[in-house]
Amino acid sequence: MITRTIVLLSLVALASCQGDASDPKETNYKKFIGEQDYKLPFKTRVSEPLAVGQTIHAVGTLSEKPTRVDFNFHKGSAKDADLPLHFSIRFNEGLLGSGKLIYNTFENGNWSEEEQRISNPFKAGQEFDLRVRVLEGKFQVFANRAEVGVFTQRLPLDGIDHVSIRGDLSKLRLFHYGGRIFPNPYMAVAGLTPGKRLDISALPKGKRVNINLYRENKEYALQVSIRYNEGAVVRNAMTSNVWGKEEREGKMLLDKKQVFDITIINEEFSFQIFLNNQRFTTFAHRGSPNDIKTLEIDGDVEIQTVTINDAPGI
Repeated sequence: MITRTIVLLSLVALASCQGDASDPKETNYKKFIGEQDYKLPFKTRVSEPLAVGQTIHAVGTLSEKPTRVDFNFHKGSAKDADLPLHFSIRFNEGLLGSGKLIYNTFENGNWSEEEQRISNPFKAGQEFDLRVRVLEGKFQVFANRAEVGVFTQRLPLDGIDHVSIRGDLSKLRLFHYGGRIFPNPYMAVAGLTPGKRLDISALPKGKRVNINLYRENKEYALQVSIRYNEGAVVRNAMTSNVWGKEEREGKMLLDKKQVFDITIINEEFSFQIFLNNQRFTTFAHRGSPNDIKTLEIDGDVEIQTVTINDAPGI
């Protein structure tokens, strides 16, 4: 069944290299939708209740000598509000100062005694990419795209209305949340006309993930096939319902154990494809760029977010 709307949140694109890095359009293509410089410490009210399937996503840069970064879900704006989720990333704890990521909750003025500690996956001076996916009764946590743990929800999601980030970040450039539990295969009316960008975030679960864009007559306008078993990202399309020549160039840099972000931008003469915020390739149109009607995602994959937005700079 074709879904009539595509869920809102956005993530983007990693891999090979073409394009002028100094071109403002190219720079915007590589960014997540909604990227900007956020004031630190950061605290925001969430406009909708958190729900199963949503991902809360923050991206920034750690300072050169960090000691601590805290990430919290709040019930209310008061300083002593309950915290159904508290992640404290400590850089000065653990064996030889290797650091710890600590999960805890705060309720009725008291910290839980059930403090959970895992190794700190983040490095001083490097990117800080934290994603918390809400599951049924659990939080699934990804650090720099790799899953680092699944933590039991100790308090209900009801009433969570603020998220905060504070500590030793030199920059925070993304805060976003959205998504849902997607069926597989997933189909949606796309309307990916020239000037639009498609952003998908997903977790591979096997050998292959296919992203298909169809014309009105159900012909493939583009297939991006991520083949972990072949070490390739293969592109192809149909003309008169006959497959053309596969394009397989480009080094496979996606990790089968990590979340990936892919961005496909429809321009007048070609699709621009980005993986994990890096240019990967250009795929020339083999038909009308205005006839991109339907999106399908299938294969060994757990979809987290899908969005279509205007592409800045076009």
